[in-house]
Amino acid sequence: MSIEAPDPITTAPVATHPARTAPAKTDPVRTTAPVPAWRDLVVRRLAPLLGWVVTLVVAAQLAQGAYGQLTESDRSVGMFEAIGFPASVVFLVGVLQAVAVVLYVVPWTAFLGALLLTAYLGGAVAAHVRLEDAVAHTLTPVLFAVGIWAALFLRSERIRWAVLTGR
Repeated sequence: MSIEAPDPITTAPVATHPARTAPAKTDPVRTTAPVPAWRDLVVRRLAPLLGWVVTLVVAAQLAQGAYGQLTESDRSVGMFEAIGFPASVVFLVGVLQAVAVVLYVVPWTAFLGALLLTAYLGGAVAAHVRLEDAVAHTLTPVLFAVGIWAALFLRSERIRWAVLTGR
């Protein structure tokens, strides 16, 4: 008895005989157990959804700050002057922050946006350290940066693969 099975390379039918097929070789190092359905649901559905929720929360907060700088609100100008920056740079920093937030929210440029926002938040940490602010004020930008990367990790399968495999 012959069974016709398509060849995966040429897609031409290949005759196989059940008695003549070699037993499948198993590699003890690469043997994987079947993935439970709940894990597949969490990794494929819930993780990206949670990542987008965190992304939108962080992006809304950073966009609100960018809006204050773009409108050159008294609060933003006062904070920049307290740090030692002239009021003339508030608008420029607001533009840079707004561009980074937009890049972060767009899936194709999210990695670049995360890098730019991390650099921006690093400058905020440096400013708080220079002013000798309270620890809570100094750690707030750090928590935002952690949220940015955690959300990107959750919403992007490619970044999860790169982080978890080290490649």
